[in-house]
Amino acid sequence: MLWIFTQNEQSLVHVHEVTVSGKKIEGMMMGNDSLASILGKYDSNDRASEILQDIVKVIEKNPNGTMTYRMPQQ
Repeated sequence: MLWIFTQNEQSLVHVHEVTVSGKKIEGMMMGNDSLASILGKYDSNDRASEILQDIVKVIEKNPNGTMTYRMPQQ
């Protein structure tokens, strides 16, 4: 189970998919209707990809448990 605290610090969301879309990182929310939400916006596509790789590392460290990831400000 993956919870992400959004970059704007206004939401803690339960996501089942995280995607880089240009300079943005989007998450598909859990629930009856899958809704995409912007989790963070960054200066470049490369920075957004780095953040996604960091999320993967957090998941790999705890593959069977609940984890929370805080989106970096920059």
